[in-house]
Amino acid sequence: MGLVSELRRRNVFRMAALYVVAAWLIMQVAEVVKDLGNLPDWIGPAILGLLAVGLPIALLLSWFYELTPEGIALEKDIKPGESITQLTGRRLDFLVISLLCGAVILFAYDKWWIGPPSEKSIAVLAFENLSDDPEQEYFSDGISEEILNVLSRVPGLQVTSRSSAFSFKGQSVPIPTVAKQLGVANVLEGSVRKSGERIRITAQLIDARTDKHLWSQIYDRKLEDIFALQDEISAAIVMALKEHLGLSVEAAPRIVAAANTEAHEAYLRGRYLVTQRTRATVVGAIDEFEKAVDLDPDYALAHAELAIAIAFSKFYVGRTFTIARAISHAERAMALDATLAEAHAAAGVVLWAQMNLQEALAHFEQAVRINPNYAIVYNWMGTIYTGLGRYEEEFAAGETAVQLDPLSLASRFNYVRMLISTNQLDDAARELEKLASVAPAMYASRNGLLKSVGGKWANVVLGHLDALRIDPESVPTRRFLAPYFAAIGLEAEALAISEHTLPVVLTILGRPGDGVETANARLAEDPADLRARRDLGLTLAGAGDYVSARPILEDMWRRSGGRVTCCQPFSHGLVNSNGAAALFAMRRDAGEEAEVGELVAAIRDNVRRYREAGIIRADLYVGVDFEDGLASYLAGEREKGLMLIAKAVEDGYFIPQSEAYLQTLYDDPGFDPIRARQAARQAGERERFLGIVCTDNPYAAVWQPANGTCEQFAAASGN
Repeated sequence: MGLVSELRRRNVFRMAALYVVAAWLIMQVAEVVKDLGNLPDWIGPAILGLLAVGLPIALLLSWFYELTPEGIALEKDIKPGESITQLTGRRLDFLVISLLCGAVILFAYDKWWIGPPSEKSIAVLAFENLSDDPEQEYFSDGISEEILNVLSRVPGLQVTSRSSAFSFKGQSVPIPTVAKQLGVANVLEGSVRKSGERIRITAQLIDARTDKHLWSQIYDRKLEDIFALQDEISAAIVMALKEHLGLSVEAAPRIVAAANTEAHEAYLRGRYLVTQRTRATVVGAIDEFEKAVDLDPDYALAHAELAIAIAFSKFYVGRTFTIARAISHAERAMALDATLAEAHAAAGVVLWAQMNLQEALAHFEQAVRINPNYAIVYNWMGTIYTGLGRYEEEFAAGETAVQLDPLSLASRFNYVRMLISTNQLDDAARELEKLASVAPAMYASRNGLLKSVGGKWANVVLGHLDALRIDPESVPTRRFLAPYFAAIGLEAEALAISEHTLPVVLTILGRPGDGVETANARLAEDPADLRARRDLGLTLAGAGDYVSARPILEDMWRRSGGRVTCCQPFSHGLVNSNGAAALFAMRRDAGEEAEVGELVAAIRDNVRRYREAGIIRADLYVGVDFEDGLASYLAGEREKGLMLIAKAVEDGYFIPQSEAYLQTLYDDPGFDPIRARQAARQAGERERFLGIVCTDNPYAAVWQPANGTCEQFAAASGN
């Protein structure tokens, strides 16, 4: 027998093929682990060396030894009739084919699914503060952010958003690793040293794939010409990128300058604070932006950012600032510079707050035309698409926001919500893991929502309490907790957790009169707040005051364009179709039977758009089957309606029990078993939750059950 035939018989060739394919896969896995673990660069060559040494050893073992039913034996000791090399060969063939399939999948994933970053992409890292005063951090951040904003307006250049690029601040992460995580081919880094009236800025542009410096420069200037200096740096970077990447740009966009450096510094402090998104920092940011516009009334950028901060302050701060203040600054920004992306963003935000969704969307679309890399605006556009019922476009906008700003907490937060709503629960869990280390509070709250799917309502409460334990001052977390406490039947806890009780919480608790009083008070604080007016109309309808509610809801129906959608402008978080259902009851009671058909049709149209987008759920208060069932019930299709409503409750949907406009449903004998099923789940989830917090409360440092709650629980459970 020839040497080649003997090598084939002893499976040496097969072993070589198996070893090479396995070694390649090991190297791919090692590369991923090295990047994730920030391991030294010598790890890769060391593994390759070990694998190279192992190849001849594996081939020698294959030549001298054979795998037999009794174990491994020397080839020379096996009798000719007892050899099973042919069977072993088939097994090796199977392993080689399996590993090759894995290699092909990995190669395709790397090449076409993830894909290499675009050559025309860049991340601007936070410039290091080398000043003696650590409080100058805002200034170094501001310099790098201004340069980032200029680059983001360069046509054809993909620029990673601030929140993702700045997430590496203070970390010693190699540039190639940073670039890989951000999905860019180029990185700009630098430092700022400010001393008295002098400033030194160092900047360097790096090709992340080769770790080669494409351009670097040091600038020493007087502080008074900071805008000219930023323009000079930005122009130099753009020209370097133009030469390196072939960008079709004649000159870099100009910095939006203030009249004096004090106004600019106040603006930079405001930007530094507002990005931290806490109650104290948002209030501080508004103060700084107001200083900036007081010092320079024509500073368009400061007016725009002030309008945005005020409009969102209710979310982070509470009801302190009126929407009228935001409107005036947004209008001023637009009057000063209608070519400014931030001015259009501000105009969109205040129109959004006024529930003028189409006009808001038009401004957001103009903002991203001016600045195609304005990631947070894509996030806002996604929410507007939701309010317009354009759910598939919402998903597209959300994916764009994540692509432009891969480490953005807001974008990732909304993206996870989208995945949960379309029942992509495994994907949602994987996306959530990306938040675990960088945003543990956000991770905790969204993880609770994910774990609540199927009616495990207590998990939502536990998740938000985990978030509160991490960030005790979070206004949004406390506000979100209130309706979930109410859903599991803990009234005292629902009323105490938040500084301001929302009308919807009182509705869930079966206190419609108190809900009306609260809604009236909220509207009195800010009569221009259309959301507060909408909530008053819905709360009045829930309390049965149709005379007072109808003018408000008819106005909201006109504003909605006769459309039912998720979240706004014709619902307040209990049922997307509750506004339509309330108006249905009012028109029917008034004998206007011919006018109720359009309301049922609108609910069904929303259900259709939900299903076309693959949406099943969005929260324990948003259920597609319930809306479908409600439309059928209102249309006189009783059995079909009750069947769908029962399915929704079985799947974990929560139905409020005190809405006057749903009284016909409540009184239907067919609703009794549905009500009983919901009550049983509510009791079970309440007991499960209290069983945790009434024994060894893990949240004792930030939250305690109300007096008597645990005593009642112990008495009821016989403990």
